[in-house]
Amino acid sequence: MAAHADWYQGNPFTHRDRRLSRSPSEWVRSFACEDLRPLIVCRGPIRKEAMDVFEEMGMAHYGILLSEKDSIVYPNALAPELRQLADNRVHRVPDYTGATKEERVERMKQIVQIALDNGHDSIFAGYGFMAEDEEFVAAVEAAGLKFIGPNSSIQARAGKKDEAKRTALAVGVSVTPGINDVAARTLLAKHPTRKKLLALAEAEGLEVDRAAIADEKVPLEAAAERVLMASYSRGVDLCTVDELGAQVQREVAELFEKHPGSRVRLKAIGGGGGKGQRILGGALLGSKSPDARLVEQAAAEAPAMVREVLAEVKATGVGDNKNLLIELNVEQTRHNEIQLLGNGKWCVSLGGRDCSLQMHEQKLLEVSVTQEGLAAAQARAEKAGRKDEARALATDLEILRRMEDDAARFGEAVGLDSASTFECIVDRDRYYFMEVNTRIQVEHRVTELCYSLRFSNPAAAEDSFVVESLVEAMALLARHGKRLPRPARVPRFPAAVEARLNATDASLSPHAGGLIRFWSRPIEGEIRDDQGICLPNPDTGLFMRYRVAGAYDSNIALPSPGARTASTATSSWRRCWPGPACGGSTSRPTSSSTTGWSTGSSARTSWPSRRPASSSPTSPWWASSRTRPTRSTPPTLSRR
Repeated sequence: MAAHADWYQGNPFTHRDRRLSRSPSEWVRSFACEDLRPLIVCRGPIRKEAMDVFEEMGMAHYGILLSEKDSIVYPNALAPELRQLADNRVHRVPDYTGATKEERVERMKQIVQIALDNGHDSIFAGYGFMAEDEEFVAAVEAAGLKFIGPNSSIQARAGKKDEAKRTALAVGVSVTPGINDVAARTLLAKHPTRKKLLALAEAEGLEVDRAAIADEKVPLEAAAERVLMASYSRGVDLCTVDELGAQVQREVAELFEKHPGSRVRLKAIGGGGGKGQRILGGALLGSKSPDARLVEQAAAEAPAMVREVLAEVKATGVGDNKNLLIELNVEQTRHNEIQLLGNGKWCVSLGGRDCSLQMHEQKLLEVSVTQEGLAAAQARAEKAGRKDEARALATDLEILRRMEDDAARFGEAVGLDSASTFECIVDRDRYYFMEVNTRIQVEHRVTELCYSLRFSNPAAAEDSFVVESLVEAMALLARHGKRLPRPARVPRFPAAVEARLNATDASLSPHAGGLIRFWSRPIEGEIRDDQGICLPNPDTGLFMRYRVAGAYDSNIALPSPGARTASTATSSWRRCWPGPACGGSTSRPTSSSTTGWSTGSSARTSWPSRRPASSSPTSPWWASSRTRPTRSTPPTLSRR
């Protein structure tokens, strides 16, 4: 591989000319997106990535929202991405979602109006909460704008965890044991017959299909769901939170009795990133025959946890959908997810990612899981005579194939028209569908490193173009939709890994208010998504110090390498980011090529201090046997 001087803005793995209008093929040119005019309404590393991709696709008219609470700011409350944009393309808002339901509705209207007033025709919401907010997406569509992501119908059918589980069951996908209709059961506890449900609907002025509710062929729970959906549309509550909590307590007690020795997880139907979840029943863990008193005590925690879950996802307002999932907590498990892409007619899977290593319900490390990688590892194990390892890998490969097939079938069932993730938990030789994230994921780079997409002319297979970015694919789908033919996935790297660099205190809890004082440049082979922190001051060419605002989450950067195997990918990542080391309490000056930030705690971290020598053109960086680069004196993270 040829040497590259700039592995940040000129990284060959992530940067390229994406202007299809320059293709000699008329068919390829017909998929150009230069006329798309998106408004980017997200923060964090994905915002800078989207800006770069849209520019590389030839979009001259795009803008960004800038919140007063953005995670990376410098003293004038400006974000590093601003050095890439003229001020008239930056639109300021106090925050993205508001603190209350009323503020959230007002903010949605404000964002849509900003887009309309400034000539934007589409909105890209990255992987924030707005990206999978059915109400926000519907508001965008109602204003005549395109949403670069799954449409509002998909958000309702797949993004809501209860609806997604019902769809999964309908198409024969294995789901986590539990209950997905506790709100309907709560309503039926008060109004247990069809006649009473119809009377309630009439009394509350709800618009319902009376014939469907009266139809004995429709399950009573489904009839109750219809009444509940009508109440959400009208903005009225048919049950109190106390009544919901009491029903959850009864259901949890039954699960404890049916599955002794297990815990139970409560999960909001909306939310993500670990929010809106609680686990109860720790005292029963491992007990094969708990007595009624212990079960009652464990279940008694449910009502308070229901309130916590609803408050965490801001679903406490009048008329909010307060349904939640009650699931058996699978204790010994791996968390796997399948990347999906569709256009409403076809849906393709793009391998998996293992995200089992987590902290505070937040993913920390993502490792690729591909059929090609597992098959190669199995062959190596068999050749070396490691029979047990080979059998385990064969099981993993079979599970992955089943998950990919089920994921694609699910996507086709809901008419998926953009990027989404099919999330599962794997328990040895079994797996259970968990939920769908109807948005691009933080860890999408892992998939991009493993596969690209080839779109070919159905009339002439040699007439084609390749897409290596999921953000690019989402823009293509928003602009051209069902015109895009079903793509073939093309392997790139056999393995990839991504880790999250987060701002935390000494207890490893998310922490805000610190100062990023130093930042290294990416070394050869590293993909660095860091919101633009690497961009120097255009006037001085020097690094700018940034404050960590941390109003939304603690993630600062996402380093990712690709490699031949998962272990070499991990080694490559360690070569890019070998720290941190904890200790120390005072700040001291260090080389500007190392990384450090003040976090308000007594901790220290060290990072690579220089770029290694370039590989030869015939020796890819991931095949290099070079030693780890040396490091200069590490900086100290000190209390400020």
